[in-house]
Amino acid sequence: MFSTTMTSQGLAPARPPAVGEALRELSSATQRLGAAVWATLPQRRSAPAQALSRAEEAARVRELAGSYQRTDPGFAADLYAAVDRYERAHEL
Repeated sequence: MFSTTMTSQGLAPARPPAVGEALRELSSATQRLGAAVWATLPQRRSAPAQALSRAEEAARVRELAGSYQRTDPGFAADLYAAVDRYERAHEL
């Protein structure tokens, strides 16, 4: 078994980039990537939701309580009780 070693005397070793230079390039690339991703996202411009009246809020909580009646009757009872207290407090 034998090995061959070759030396290159005519080529200068490559100078490694400075850390600061590499960080600047990374920062610039990250900034460009972020801008490109942001540009592809759909712009969401929806109208603000209308505020519900107190009666509508109570009705929605009653609907929610009804949806839990079969799976978690204790939680549904708590929701119904909370709606009752809310309606009494606001004289609905």
